Formats: sequence, C-alpha cells, structure tokens
Amino acid sequence: MVSHFAVLGSPIAHSKSPLLHRAAISVLGIDADYVAHEVTAPEFPRFLAAQDEDALGFSLTRPLKHVARPLLVSECETSSLTGAVNTIVRRVDGWHGFNTDVWGAQTAITQSLGARFDTATVLGGGATAASVLVALRNLEVRDVTILVRNTQKTMRIEQLATRLGMNCRVGELGADYVRSDILVNTLPASAELDASTVEALDSEALFDVAYNPWPSTLAREWSARGLPVSSGLLMLLWQAVLQARLFYGDGIDDELPRESVVVTAMRSSVGL
Repeated sequence: MVSHFAVLGSPIAHSKSPLLHRAAISVLGIDADYVAHEVTAPEFPRFLAAQDEDALGFSLTRPLKHVARPLLVSECETSSLTGAVNTIVRRVDGWHGFNTDVWGAQTAITQSLGARFDTATVLGGGATAASVLVALRNLEVRDVTILVRNTQKTMRIEQLATRLGMNCRVGELGADYVRSDILVNTLPASAELDASTVEALDSEALFDVAYNPWPSTLAREWSARGLPVSSGLLMLLWQAVLQARLFYGDGIDDELPRESVVVTAMRSSVGL
C-alpha cells in the first residue's frame, strides 16, 4: 500500500515542499508519494475527516497552523509553546501535531548568517513569527521589536515573548525608525512594503522567511546596502528534514538512514 503525504494550505501552488519531500522519498526508496492540496481554514476539518487510512502525514502552512490544534490527539512541547503546528502525523489513536519550524529557522539563521545577535526586529505577529521568536531566543536574542499592521492583534505573541523572558516592544509597521542586529520578515510574500516603511528599518542582517518570489523587496534593499541576506528556503529545507524523520523514519529525534545523502538530495531539489 502506498503511503500518502502532502502539504496543505492556501495559497499552495508556490510551495516547494513537494520537491523536498519527493527527493527524500526517492533516496530512501520507500513506497510513498507527496503532493500539494489547496485547503482553506474552514475546509480543513472536513478535509482531515475524509482522509483514508493510507494518508499518514501532512505539512501545514498558512493559514492552518492554528486551526489544526483542536483536532489533534496530542501536540509536542514546541507546538504548545508557540501555539503553532506545522506537521501532523497519523497514529493508531488519531492525529498528533509537531512544530518543526523553530528548529528550521534556528538552523537556517545559524548556517547562513552565523553571527550572534543581541537584538532583533520581527515583521508580523502570526504563527510563523511565534516560531521565529522561539528560534531567536534559542540563539540568545533577548530584546525584540515586533512590528505589525494592526497592534490590536498581538496579545498572543507578546505573551510568548514574556514567557521566553525577552524584552519585547510592539509597534506599527512603518510608523517609526527601528534599529536591531537582525531583521526577520515573516510577512507573506504578497505583503507590500512601501519605500518609507523599508527605509525605517535598519539591521546588520536580514532573514526573510519568504522565498517565492525571490529576491523579495527587503532582500533587494539589504543586498544593495551590502548586508548579508538569507531566504526562507533554508528554513523550509531544515524544517522539512525533521518532517521527513516523522513521516518516513522512526521519530523526530532519530536521524534517517543515510540522512546526509537525503539532505543533499533535498538541497539539490530546490537549488540550494
């Protein structure tokens, strides 16, 4: 019996997750497939309930990382901390949730930007921003400014920053000049940033979760300033490695057979 896996979200056509996971499946030589399904938040409960028993795991992207949680039998500690689930796996008693985004962001920032950062600015206050916040705290960032379009909807991420012991300031995107060691953009690729908003941001490095289209507006600006830039493609890769362990292996903490070969194939599949 073929095992079925997929990435779910809306919009989903741009996702490179199928490329990453198909590369892993090919190296591992397992009888499985991985596709993409357009699923909105209202559609998600019905979609999940309709799945046959050979559907064993799903990657979740915007806007499903919060709405999946009430439908799960359990979730990992990182999911509980962030309030965001980006991976669900079917077991005999139902669906179990995991967050692989934190490790993905943390590994991507370390590999691509390297330096230690004391202060950070995060654009956006949603599920991905919550995961990035935990990753930054793991990298010893203690002071963070969170910039959003609507400051009335930041209670959840402010509470998270407090739990993490971080000094946190929330502001309106584009309202004030903000300086930090690293800027992290978690806004969707469709978000438009005008010139005045970009000019009000200042940092020594940029980590932009977006990867399609690339380069983003911020990436072009930071490159023009001669400053280091990293795209979200590395984060997507490393969070997918942990997903692959959950989907095709023995668990999130156990490396896959020939994992270094698997990672090399996954990198190649997306041009990294």
